[in-house]
Order: sequence, then structure tokens, then C-alpha cells
Amino acid sequence: MNRASNRAEYRASPHSTEPRQPAEQRFEQAHLYLVQLDPQTVVDGVRYDDTYLADDIRTCGTMRETCPVCAEGHLQLVLRQKSVRVPHLFCLECTRCFGAFLEDGTPALIE
Repeated sequence: MNRASNRAEYRASPHSTEPRQPAEQRFEQAHLYLVQLDPQTVVDGVRYDDTYLADDIRTCGTMRETCPVCAEGHLQLVLRQKSVRVPHLFCLECTRCFGAFLEDGTPALIE
């Protein structure tokens, strides 16, 4: 290493006593534990035979997690809205709802 790069690094972070780490090492992705939820507890809707129907529910994005039941697609994030009581993850393929929890049992989706 040349001295010039050491000085530049020191000036950029004069109060740091720890060695610098690459960004990949500083931020670890949290592992989520998924628990299947009864749709009646999270969404206002109507049950027809073995199906549960709800009106106008929007997903807010695709997650990196895949459905633990069907393993077909990535789960969709559903936040609270008019007919959604609890934020959750939803599988478009098998239409199941999941709660997401961190390793210590804390809910990953905060209301």
C-alpha cells in the first residue's frame, strides 16, 4: 500500500478505530422466518368453498424470499391498506399469506 492512499482513507474517516470493510461485509442480509397465516386474520374478505376473496389489495413489491409451500415464485409485500389489517407477504402462485419474523422472533413487517 502506498502512503498517499492511507492518508486519504484516514482523512475520510478520522474518528474510526476499526479497519474499513467492504460494503458486502458490513451489511448482512437478515434471514426471515415465515409463518403461514390464515387469510381471514389479515385481510377483510369472504370465504367461498376453499378460496378466500378480497377486494382491491395492492402488493408493494417483490421480495427475495420464495414461497415455502409451492416454491414457485417470489413473495409479494402487502402493506396495511383499506382491507388489509396486518402487513404480510403473499404468494401469487398458491395465494397463501405469510408473516415474516427475524431470528429473535421480532416481526419483520412493522405496522
